[in-house]
Amino acid sequence: MSALRRLGLALLLPLAAGLVVAAGGEGPVPWPHGEAPSAVELDEMVGGALDLAKRERFEEYLEAAEKGEDREHIFALQSTIDLGAYDLDRLFQFGDALFAHEFRKEDGYGDAPYPGLMRVHTGVRGGLDTYSCAGCHSVGGPDGAGAPTQNAFLLGDGDRASSANQRNAPHVLGLGFVQALAAEMTYELGLARTNALAEAAASGADVTVALESKGVSFGSLTARPDGSLETSAVVGVDRDLVVKPFGWKGDIARLRRFTEDAARIHFGVQSHVLALGWQVEPDVPKLGAGPSWWDPDDDGVQREIEEGILTATAVYMAMLESPVILPPHDPALRARWSNGMAVFEEAGCAGCHRPELPLSSVRWYEWPDTTGGPPVELNLMRDGDKPRGTSLVKLYSDLKRHDMGEALADPHDGTGEIPRGVFLTRPLWGLAETAPYLHDGRAATIPEAIEAHGGEAEPARDAFRALDPEDRKDLHVFLLSLTREPKVHVLQ
Repeated sequence: MSALRRLGLALLLPLAAGLVVAAGGEGPVPWPHGEAPSAVELDEMVGGALDLAKRERFEEYLEAAEKGEDREHIFALQSTIDLGAYDLDRLFQFGDALFAHEFRKEDGYGDAPYPGLMRVHTGVRGGLDTYSCAGCHSVGGPDGAGAPTQNAFLLGDGDRASSANQRNAPHVLGLGFVQALAAEMTYELGLARTNALAEAAASGADVTVALESKGVSFGSLTARPDGSLETSAVVGVDRDLVVKPFGWKGDIARLRRFTEDAARIHFGVQSHVLALGWQVEPDVPKLGAGPSWWDPDDDGVQREIEEGILTATAVYMAMLESPVILPPHDPALRARWSNGMAVFEEAGCAGCHRPELPLSSVRWYEWPDTTGGPPVELNLMRDGDKPRGTSLVKLYSDLKRHDMGEALADPHDGTGEIPRGVFLTRPLWGLAETAPYLHDGRAATIPEAIEAHGGEAEPARDAFRALDPEDRKDLHVFLLSLTREPKVHVLQ
C-alpha cells in the first residue's frame, strides 16, 4: 500500500520503551497478539506513525493558510472512477479524507431552515449534531465507536431529547465482509423465492419453501400459481428478502447508502445522487423543497457529495481492518477464556450471535448508481488494512432482526415497518473496544448489556443469570477478547 495511506487505525499505544516493557521494571510485557515485531519492524511502525502525524499537522497548517485546500481531497467524479483513473489506494485516501473531514458551510453543511447545530434531530430531515464522521467514531481508536455523550437523537422534534430515539455509533471495522455476507444471503433467499414461483407455476399448486441462508433461518414463504406470494411467515428480514446489515435496525443494505444517509442526517450534506432522485420525485420531508433540483435543501451549495465520493467511501470502509480475537497470555486467564468460550455456546448466546458465517466469494464489486460504468473490484482478503478477515467471517452475528422485548425497545416508532423492539443482531467482533453497549449506549459494561436482553433473547439472558458466578466471569473474559489489533498511533 502507498505511503500516503493512513496508518495506525486502531488501539492507542504510547510511543516509548513502555511499548514492550512494563512500567516500574517488572519485566517484558508480552506482545498482545502473535509474535512480537523485531526491532526493525518496530522502528518502521513508530516511524510511520510519526510521519503520518507530521503530514496531518502540515495539512492543518496548509488549510489554515489556504482555505478550501482540503476540499480537493473529498472531490472525485464517478465518471473519472469509471475510466479507471484511480487505484484502490487512491480511492481509500478519498474515503479516509471524507471520514476525517470537518464539514463547513461552504461544503454544504446545514441547509436553509436549519443552519446551525441541533442536538435533537427534526423528524426524517435529521439534525446537525457533529461536523465529521470521525467526530463520533473514535472510541477504541480511529473508525471506532461513539461515546455516550455523542449519541444521536433521531426522529425528534428538534428540541426535546425525550421526543427522539437515541443511537450510539458502532465501530465501522470489517464492514466489507459484512456487506458481502449480506449480499450473498440476499441472493440465496431470492433464489429460493424464484424457484418456488417457478415450481408453483409449473405444478399449478401452492409451494411453501424454507428461507435459509448460511445456516440462518428467515422463516418461510408460499408461492402461488398466479405468481403471488404469501410472506406472513417471513421473519428477521423485510418481505423483499434483502438482508440489510447496517444500522441498529438493519435497514440499510449497502455502504454507499450508509454513507449517504449519515451525511444527510448529521451534516445536512446531500449527495448528488439524492439530488438527481429529487429531480424525478421530490422527497421534501427528507431533502427540502428546493426549488432547484440541484440544491434541494436550498443552502446555495450544489453537488455537496459527488457520486464518486460515495464509491470511494464505500471502498474505504470495505478496506478497513477486520476485528480480531486476542486471548489473554496469562495461563490462568487463558483457561478462563477457554471456559468462557464454551459458556458462550452453552448459554445460547451463539444462537443469534453466530461465531462465524461462511463467505462464498471474497470478491466485492462496488457498482456506481447513475453512470452505468464498471464496478470497482476488491479482494476482501487481500486489499486493505491489516489484519484482513478470512472467508470464514468471525462476525458473531446472524445478520437477522430479532424482537428484543419492550424494555429494550425504542420509545418512539421509526420511519419504516420495523417494530420499536426489533433490532439487528449486533456483530460482536471488536466488542471490547466499543463501550458503552446496546443501541442507545444504556449499558456501561458487557454484563449490563446481557442483562438488558429480552424478547427472543430472554432464554439466553436467563441462562446467563443462572450461571455459576465464576462462569459468568469467564464469559466476560472471553467477550473481552473480541477486540481489534493493537497498532501504533500518535496522540496529538
